[in-house]
Amino acid sequence: MNSKQKNSLEYSKPQLEQFEDNTILEVLPQKTDEADSSKYILIKHDYYSSDSDHGREMLKDFLSVLCDASYENIIIYLADMGTKLLDEACPLYEDMLALINRSELIIADKDSIDLYKVNVKDNPKITIRSMLSISEELIYLPGILVLE
Repeated sequence: MNSKQKNSLEYSKPQLEQFEDNTILEVLPQKTDEADSSKYILIKHDYYSSDSDHGREMLKDFLSVLCDASYENIIIYLADMGTKLLDEACPLYEDMLALINRSELIIADKDSIDLYKVNVKDNPKITIRSMLSISEELIYLPGILVLE
């Protein structure tokens, strides 16, 4: 059993497969649980869908589902108003804290933190970076989930 962690940006190489009629096709390998072991999520608001109590309840449910997900690694990117989830004054702070503890890494946009005056507690799982740096990373991630 290979215990080496796969880099999420590495893709499996296609392989050649020959069928009974001697047709040869280049096919991509089937996905495995190992291929699905990481989930990348971009959260852009401190609510889901609309700025209301209902939108916050929806986001709270989503955060709860993420906490219970079977992914080995969950990496969350926070941009714009999504950075407010890191502030103790946010109604969803406790839910976000549970997700932070469950996640591999939280990457938050510095400019948004400064703009919204978000008070971020020190936590080794939280990294604050420029949106330029985050954007350069996001464009290469396969299958990132974006919450708006």
